[in-house]
Amino acid sequence: MPRPKTLAELNKTNLELAKADPHLAFTTYPEFLYPVFLRPCTVSILMVTDGGGSFTDADFGLTELLKVLAVSPGPFVRFAVTKAHRRTGGTGADIDNFRFDTTDLSSYDQIWMIAVERGSGSITAAELRSISDFMDAGGGVFATGDHEDLGVVMCGKIPRVRSMRRWHWPSPGPNGEPVAPHVDGLLRHDTNEKGYAAPTEFDDQSDDIPQTIRPKLYFTASPFFFREYVYPHPVLCGPKGVIRHLPDHPHEGDCYVPSDLTKTFTFSGKTFTEYPALAGGSRLAPEVIAWSSNGPGISDASKGTVSPLSFGAIGAYDGHQVNVGRVVVDATWHHFFNINLKGDPSSPDPAKRNGFYASSPNGTAEYAEIKAYFRNIAVWLATPERHRCMRWRALWASRWYSRLLMDFRPYKSLADIPLVEFIRLGTVARDVLGRLASQCQSLQWIFDWIIDLQIRPELLRPVHPWPPQPDPPPDPAPEFDPVLTYYAHALVNASLGAILYTLADRHSNVTEALRKRLERGEDRSVIEEGVKLGTGRVFEAARASRHELETLLKLAQDRSS
Repeated sequence: MPRPKTLAELNKTNLELAKADPHLAFTTYPEFLYPVFLRPCTVSILMVTDGGGSFTDADFGLTELLKVLAVSPGPFVRFAVTKAHRRTGGTGADIDNFRFDTTDLSSYDQIWMIAVERGSGSITAAELRSISDFMDAGGGVFATGDHEDLGVVMCGKIPRVRSMRRWHWPSPGPNGEPVAPHVDGLLRHDTNEKGYAAPTEFDDQSDDIPQTIRPKLYFTASPFFFREYVYPHPVLCGPKGVIRHLPDHPHEGDCYVPSDLTKTFTFSGKTFTEYPALAGGSRLAPEVIAWSSNGPGISDASKGTVSPLSFGAIGAYDGHQVNVGRVVVDATWHHFFNINLKGDPSSPDPAKRNGFYASSPNGTAEYAEIKAYFRNIAVWLATPERHRCMRWRALWASRWYSRLLMDFRPYKSLADIPLVEFIRLGTVARDVLGRLASQCQSLQWIFDWIIDLQIRPELLRPVHPWPPQPDPPPDPAPEFDPVLTYYAHALVNASLGAILYTLADRHSNVTEALRKRLERGEDRSVIEEGVKLGTGRVFEAARASRHELETLLKLAQDRSS
């Protein structure tokens, strides 16, 4: 199948803007600025909606989301989107009357299901089998609906998706799935922030004042006493830190963690395990990675007051740990539709006609966070193969990044480079990679390089924010062993530094032929040699330190006896 055209390549407006906007050129069209860069990877997305959803400029249209995805998060990826609608007539889709079982889903890396239709219907068993096969083969899925049973027809029976978010109303689902929140009443999920005028109004959802969410934070130890590093989930790791804002809406859905992880489902004669087991036998559970809140005493002019409460805004499942696809679910598609992003054109209030663009042609700082969230979903859901492609592009770009380009020191050979130099360059490179991707995603890529080389993952536990099995609530405080923590940090930084020195040594002269060859896949020998070199230096230092410590302890014992 030929490589699909990405949104960035199809967007002529962005192409023109990139000629005058170096930042846009760097993130999305890096070959314009740096011919030495590799062409970004293509992550192929099948985006499906139904009912009143569309790919037009309508209120419940997705043109603003597509506009956001046309800009890349960094010079390592571009997104290609195929638009599919399950109905026909004015949908703006590439494919109308779409069915999952009559399409080759293996052509895509991930499926986004922005599901609207409600009621007692469902997609067919054949479609459920096709989707389940796609997920078990490593394909990623994003799914969202809204309050009550909005979205249940498409998503209510899909393994993992059906139990990470509430889809059923007014009664529990066929497998005991909990009832979704009501559209009205004191217990509805109302995140609408007060707009520029009192009282709070329904269409405050269309202004540029978003809700504030509470992301789950993950803790790791630092090599310094009484200090720790804090990270969000990679989906909520923005270019300027933790993403803490989403569009608001007067009646949202709910994401949750199921209590029963043992279900299996049979579709068209094939049985699927919903939550596969980890190597140790326990089943990998999803987790809620952010919560929304009803404001205390919020009073909507048309919907009335609401009780203060918190609920799951975003859920995530890292299926890569058990060799299946990842999943992200969101409480509401109002976080993605035009009416909440670029405004309600029918509003008498000019601020609400333009959404997040009301106060600036580029939107607010909070909207920059929200756009980063959209792009992070597409990156995180990518298959392991696409992640290998993206991390290789990001590594190659960082090697030529201005801050690192002049930081390589001349040594006769790689064997002459001391551990302290690998750590020094690796520390700088972590910051550079974190600017090209995000601090979270780039750190996960470094872990992947190390673990892929059969380095025991438990050695990285003191510095790994996202453990293989989500911690049960309440999350325990991170353990702190100063020696193990120091060497875990050294493993990460020295490995990255050694990979980059090996890359610079192996490919110092970049020809067009070399660039094209490296675009076909990462130079595995560079990664292997670099990781072995960096970790080897750390293990040598650890053995020497252990010998010196044993000598010191023996001396202390002799003096005290």
